[in-house]
Amino acid sequence: MQNTANTALTFFCPRKSCKCYQSTENKITKDGVYITKSDFEPRQMFYCNGGKHRFSETGYSDLFGKHGSFKEYEQTAKLNSYGLGTDAIADVLQKDR
Repeated sequence: MQNTANTALTFFCPRKSCKCYQSTENKITKDGVYITKSDFEPRQMFYCNGGKHRFSETGYSDLFGKHGSFKEYEQTAKLNSYGLGTDAIADVLQKDR
């Protein structure tokens, strides 16, 4: 008999001012999606039941407030991993440095 791996993700509140900050005991639920001007890929909103507030999937990451799409950030990361510099990546993607 083959055992299956547990692939469930544990969500936690990323807001440092929340009383449930990074607590795995806190219940986090999905709370709708939103679309940005630069990316038509829906982004997930979450609700922190312990702290009674909403947050986005990028709200507490380095991608928050950036004007690129997820695809552009993925391409940038791949090009960087192949050793291309910032200027070369900007040239390939036709973006400002």
